Amino acid sequence: MSDKERLFTRDFILISAIALCSTMNYFLILIIITSFSMEEFAVSDAEAGLSAGLFIIGGLSSRLLLGKYIELVGRKRMLLIALSAAFLMSLTYFFVSSMAMLYLIRFAHGLAYGLTNNCTSDIIAKIVPPSRRGEGLGYYALSVTISTSLGPLIGMSLAPNYTAVFMVGTCMYIIAPIFAILARIPEETLTEEQKREAKSFSIHNMLQFSAIPIAVVITIAHFAYSGVLSFISEYSSTLEAITTASVFYIAVACGTLVSRLTTGKVFDRKGPNAIISLGFVLFVVGMTMFSRAPNDLVFMASGFILGYGMAIIYAVGQASAISKSPVHRYGVTTATYSAIADIGLGIGPMVLGLMIPVLGYNDMYLMCAGIGACTLVIYWLVYGLKERRIRAQHSR
Repeated sequence: MSDKERLFTRDFILISAIALCSTMNYFLILIIITSFSMEEFAVSDAEAGLSAGLFIIGGLSSRLLLGKYIELVGRKRMLLIALSAAFLMSLTYFFVSSMAMLYLIRFAHGLAYGLTNNCTSDIIAKIVPPSRRGEGLGYYALSVTISTSLGPLIGMSLAPNYTAVFMVGTCMYIIAPIFAILARIPEETLTEEQKREAKSFSIHNMLQFSAIPIAVVITIAHFAYSGVLSFISEYSSTLEAITTASVFYIAVACGTLVSRLTTGKVFDRKGPNAIISLGFVLFVVGMTMFSRAPNDLVFMASGFILGYGMAIIYAVGQASAISKSPVHRYGVTTATYSAIADIGLGIGPMVLGLMIPVLGYNDMYLMCAGIGACTLVIYWLVYGLKERRIRAQHSR
């Protein structure tokens, strides 16, 4: 295999390690932030959910407003700026004294995290060979897989020692800039017209419209999944399965790992339609099991199935969005996709937090399974049928 087709280059590994550190910080704090809010400031589920949701909204804002500047400022320089900002915001958790202050910190931290994530995704999209994009992005997403398991595991193991959780999270942003300095990051040479385009503030330059349809589908799936991320600690306590919940995300990570290793090549050969329906079916099955778990075995199995399904859904969406983007717009494309896809993670904890007192955790999660089923139908209506027509025309 030629060097141009290699996936696991030195720079690919370094950028993936940066994404791992950044996402580790995110999941470490996400898993305890609702409990921290309720214990420290005696707030409701909905108010605690807002502390989780504002982080995502901050990430969304930075992607929409700053994503188009990545190629203009320079990929490496922007990455170092984002990591420095995320480090400073991680330090502020040690000094939080009110919910209002926590809300502000969560939003600002989300801004820094969103820009960091967008930088690493943009760089990987440039590094990965186009012919192996689905496979490469799947392997890159293993950084998220590892942090998805280790972050919640460490966070729940250290809680309620929240200072220790914040300390470990801050350490992630001490390590990440070292990897960024060592990485050889390809830069884009923009024409004068492209520079003027990047500096302008038109909606066309802030968004890559070709990424919107698939991103809308993913945000609905994320809305349904957000309740697992934000309320698992409280839900597991009602099941008297706190010990099991501490390793629940290991099951999620195992499912995600198997998915990354098996589905990327299918996407590269056959396109998104061939694999994404399986992802949604698994999501519905996993969420239904999660909502009615009668014992530890079913609880853990639901985590594996949810991990497998969500890994397919997100990776297929990301690869589909990038495949339709010009190279000099990769930053805007990843920003558009991530920003819209993360809307569901942002508003989900707030909306679902309001429903918990009415439905209870079990029926709320069962409702989320129903949303997942509806999302599969929406995928085919807004994206899948058009994609099938395009592939049929190319095959003639």
